[in-house]
Parts: sequence; C-alpha cells; structure tokens
Amino acid sequence: MTRWPRRRHSDSAAVPPVPGPLGLPAVPAGKPARRRAAPLARTLRTRWWPRFLLAGVLLVIISATLLTGSVAAWAGISGAAVITLAVFRAASVTPDDYRREPPVPPGSGGGP
Repeated sequence: MTRWPRRRHSDSAAVPPVPGPLGLPAVPAGKPARRRAAPLARTLRTRWWPRFLLAGVLLVIISATLLTGSVAAWAGISGAAVITLAVFRAASVTPDDYRREPPVPPGSGGGP
C-alpha cells in the first residue's frame, strides 16, 4: 500500500493567517460574528414558560426511553401535565406582564 501525504502543496504562494487576539486567526472586519443560539438562550433566560416546557419534554422523553412500569407512566403523565400547564399559562401571559417597573432611587419616598 502506498501512503499518500495528507496535504498536497500547490505552486501558489499561501498567505499565512494573521494571528488575532489570543493567537486565533483574525476574522475579516466585514464579517460580524453570528451566534445562532443567542435568541434561544435569551428566551430561556428571560421567560419562565420555555424552561417548564423543556422540562416537561425531557420528562416525557426520559419516561419513554429510560424508565419502565409505573415509574414511566408517572413520569410521562407528569411531563405531559407540565407541558400542558406551561402552554396554557404562556398563552394567557401578555408582553405587558414582563415589563418591569423602573428602579426607585433610595430616599425618594417611592417605597411603602
């Protein structure tokens, strides 16, 4: 058997990467970083119902795959109940419910 080299060198001159911060290759300035999970992470951080929905889905998946007998039935029904409650409660919440009151400076008499 013949071993082939991993890289084949071309005749063109390769430009070495310019190290950026922390010694990593620099990203061109015209290409902003794009985080795909940022909106999902922000939703999970700021709203309560996606966390409960995710917990319910995980309970149902665990009960269907890992558990057996009455424990699986109990976990599956509990997960379905958590999902149902989270969906109905999320449907009844308006965006105004998530608005916070502005902070009150100390000594302004805004407290009880």
